[in-house]
Amino acid sequence: MKNILGLDLGPNSIGWALTSQDFKSKKGEINGLGSRIIPMSQEILGKFDSGQSHSQTAERTGFRGACKLIQRGLLRRERLHRVLNILNFLPEHYANAIDFEKHLGQFKKGKEVKLNYRENKKGKHEFIF
Repeated sequence: MKNILGLDLGPNSIGWALTSQDFKSKKGEINGLGSRIIPMSQEILGKFDSGQSHSQTAERTGFRGACKLIQRGLLRRERLHRVLNILNFLPEHYANAIDFEKHLGQFKKGKEVKLNYRENKKGKHEFIF
């Protein structure tokens, strides 16, 4: 008896079958079979038929890459805030808007002040550099 695994790889489905064959007595049996259909919208199928290989996972991968870039930028800013605070290089109004106890280097809720503008006694913002 010889076991044979057959695969059918299509553009939006994958099929498989496992069979046992005895070539001498010319007998065989199916041990298992199944398929997995990958749902695709008509727009993506149309692009695939025209020769553009674009999948739904490619779009999600692009979104994940953008999220990672945003997170890395925020992390760099938080680290810079912490270093500049240790060196006492941050203006007082800017350092007061950053939480250095619970959320190290992040702005406090509802406060994201500009580095080069501070609020004066009249409530107006003035340029400090």
